[in-house]
Amino acid sequence: MKVMREQNKLFQAGFVHGIPVNISNMEQALVEVETLISFREHHYVCFFEGNLFVRSLHEKDVHDVIAGASLIYPDGIVVAKELGWNIKQPIHRVSGPSFILRACEYGEKRKWRHFFLGGANGVAQKLAENLKSKYPEMLVAGCYTPPFGELTAEEERQIKQMIEESHTDLLWVALGGPKQEFWMRKYLHEINVPVMLGVGAAFDFHSGNRPWAPPVIRKIGAEWLYRTVTGGKKTSLRNIKCIFQLIFILFFDRISCIFSSPQKTVSRMPKTM
Repeated sequence: MKVMREQNKLFQAGFVHGIPVNISNMEQALVEVETLISFREHHYVCFFEGNLFVRSLHEKDVHDVIAGASLIYPDGIVVAKELGWNIKQPIHRVSGPSFILRACEYGEKRKWRHFFLGGANGVAQKLAENLKSKYPEMLVAGCYTPPFGELTAEEERQIKQMIEESHTDLLWVALGGPKQEFWMRKYLHEINVPVMLGVGAAFDFHSGNRPWAPPVIRKIGAEWLYRTVTGGKKTSLRNIKCIFQLIFILFFDRISCIFSSPQKTVSRMPKTM
């Protein structure tokens, strides 16, 4: 049964370069996603990290696809810092790899159904097996790795049918950003799923395909440095280029925030999708 919207709390957000980012800790984020599930509509969730942040400043389509999400969480330390400076209060990061674990645990008693889409061949299946081992009562609705490149009309039809017939509550999408955000927006109204969430490298980390940064590294928000060292040449070059841009942006934004008044936070109710 669809929950009446007026009975639910509004989501609090502040702005980072025109994008409304939710002011939530991990537990609040779980409740917010649960609220979206209860609407039984169509929503997508973005975990806003450093690379997406840099691209959103220079590419309008990336900015718009992130801003169009129903929930936008500060995944990267840079986004969390920017948001905190703007509204003059500490901000908790909500990272995609951490959130997927908490959602599987939180959803056990609530009987949430999970579908995992993306990753390299075999990664989604291994991820589902590992999560099921860790959270025995979680419900895995399905998992699938789409073929690389553009999908044919028949492949699109089969994927949509597979996901809809699974009756999943949460569709976890790992195609890398911003590809996964564009994919979620494209299929938002074509696949009957309450909530899609773009979680990028989370599939690799939790399937064991790639190492996840140690807890002490994650705690200080330095996953980007760990990935730069361990992620291979392509990832390292991308991250190094991104880091120099972030340093420049952070320097000028920090100076601007020191001499400005705190931004007002806003109450957001996701628009009907």
